Amino acid sequence: MSFFDPLSWEIIPRINIGPAAISPHGIGIAVGYLLGAQLMVRRSKRFGGPDEADIWNMLFYALIGAIVGARVGYVLGHLSEVTDGGDDILGIFKVWEGGISLLGGITGAVLFALPYAFKHKLGFWRTTDLAVPGLALGIVIGRIGDLVIGDHLGRPTNFALGWRCTGSSGEAPLPYPDLSGGADPPSLGCFDEVVHQTAIYDFLSTLVLLGVLLYLGRKARNPGFLTIFFVIWYGTMRMITDFLRVDKRYLGLTGSQILSLLVGMTCLYFLVRYRGAPPRWRSVPASEPDISDPDPEIATQSDQETRQTPPIDHST
Repeated sequence: MSFFDPLSWEIIPRINIGPAAISPHGIGIAVGYLLGAQLMVRRSKRFGGPDEADIWNMLFYALIGAIVGARVGYVLGHLSEVTDGGDDILGIFKVWEGGISLLGGITGAVLFALPYAFKHKLGFWRTTDLAVPGLALGIVIGRIGDLVIGDHLGRPTNFALGWRCTGSSGEAPLPYPDLSGGADPPSLGCFDEVVHQTAIYDFLSTLVLLGVLLYLGRKARNPGFLTIFFVIWYGTMRMITDFLRVDKRYLGLTGSQILSLLVGMTCLYFLVRYRGAPPRWRSVPASEPDISDPDPEIATQSDQETRQTPPIDHST
């Protein structure tokens, strides 16, 4: 028995503009990327980061990497479905039929931007620390697109944040399919059943994360601190929400959960051990001072060496 009114609204799978049809999901991704990039540029100007031209050039390569990585990440986890069991190899390239991975897109963006960042000595951790609040903003806006089209649905629930679709572009919701025979629940669509809408959970969590990152980013911290904090927070949330998602699993975990677990545990170690990136990885451009807190072990070792160095005799 339910004691609450579930969240509900009508979804809009496509926006028709003349003969063309645009997905609100794609609009959300595009707007999120642009506004996130603008936030990164503003933070760079405020905190003395890379030149604006360098940031936009790097973000161009990151955009290409995000597009490639989002598709590759999805294909790697759903190869049999994408290729129809191997009968349609070209299905790998049929992006218009759906199928992208957020974490794959983030990974691709980083990998494609790295060569430019290294070539122009932008400083990896400094640049990613400037970028992650914008990345969080982009995810928040992108999730709005998911909510508009009714994507990332989970199983039926009576949870307080459960969601019911009231219609799809003027058409009534469909009957929820019978899962008694072991069929997988749908992950996209409009059904007359209250279900987990994991995009809501991701939207709310990342919105809070954005506020925390902006707060933590007001003062100087060890290089990599904000980046590592983002990875741990977002990875933990994906670990939780993916248990409610409908997706292919390996040993009970989705591909996103496996990636989040591996990277998240590594970042958790860095946060506890170094409060940021390991000291040997904290490459700061020579033209700019390192305003981060010194690593306690390095500082202690430096003090000991100073005390052990004998004074110079200037007498003649």
